[in-house]
Amino acid sequence: MTTTRTRWGDRETRRHDILRAGRTLLLSKGLAALQMREVARGAGIALGTVYTYFPNKEALFAAMYADRLDAMLSELAPALDTTTNAEDLFVHVASAYREVYTEFGKDVDLVAMLGNNELDTSVRDRLVQSAGRLLAAFRVIVERTGVAEADLALTVMWSSIVGLCDHFTGVRHQLHQHTWDEAVRFTARTFARGLAPEGKSE
Repeated sequence: MTTTRTRWGDRETRRHDILRAGRTLLLSKGLAALQMREVARGAGIALGTVYTYFPNKEALFAAMYADRLDAMLSELAPALDTTTNAEDLFVHVASAYREVYTEFGKDVDLVAMLGNNELDTSVRDRLVQSAGRLLAAFRVIVERTGVAEADLALTVMWSSIVGLCDHFTGVRHQLHQHTWDEAVRFTARTFARGLAPEGKSE
């Protein structure tokens, strides 16, 4: 496949080329294949140029993670704006996050990455912002249940979604015959009914 070379001096586009090459490697060969030399080759630039954008593999991975979270949230925006049913929102968000988790979360824990003090500050700040927007999307679901203890409910919801994603991206789901759609819908229904104000559960 022919790669169109980015015009010299177009820094933002070159950064995009690096991120694109990195994600292509990650999706096709996994985290172990995310080597800076291979990223440079995929982006059509010198290895040293890659390091002027990202000081190491961890910074590149974090930047790709942040970009993917932002893309997911952009895709979810219509559902977050128009869907009023907490159960349906749970399914939308969990299913979207499963795709992100398959690409990134199953190899590197998001919270652990946010706490990595050796990570480039600007990259970590960007990832923190993206993760914050993700939690804000989760909070929308919690708030639509009308539960009083929103922070506690958010913790349970986050744990449930990550747990489902981890379960269905590994081999453990082979121990039963339930599909992702069945499991996530059941979890969403249980979550929404359990948090609904007394007398308002459907």
